[in-house]
Amino acid sequence: MDPYDVDVEDKADWSSRTENAFIRIVHDHVKKGDLQTSTFTKKIWTTISDELFEQSHKRFNVGQLKSKFNRLYKKHREFSDLVAHTGFGWDLISNTVTASEAVWAEYIKMRIMNWKRISLVLCKF
Repeated sequence: MDPYDVDVEDKADWSSRTENAFIRIVHDHVKKGDLQTSTFTKKIWTTISDELFEQSHKRFNVGQLKSKFNRLYKKHREFSDLVAHTGFGWDLISNTVTASEAVWAEYIKMRIMNWKRISLVLCKF
């Protein structure tokens, strides 16, 4: 299997244990300064693949790793935006986002309005 094959529909089995190992490995490479702009070089992706295989005994190709990295990055960005919004907090004990019903309602209303605006712009094309 070519490690550079990009599987657009990543059907890889990402158990929570494997995902956590991947996050730790990527985090270590970021701390080492291996992240070039917003991604890693092919050499580093191959190293990450090998390190993850050592820990999980599952082989992932570079395309699968990049896809997982991008999905995790998107989730992190969305989470950060949410808790940065006025009125939201984080409960360390329950690991949940906290907010009053009014704050949630306003946030959801704002998101719907933004989606409607985006949809109108896209419909013009």
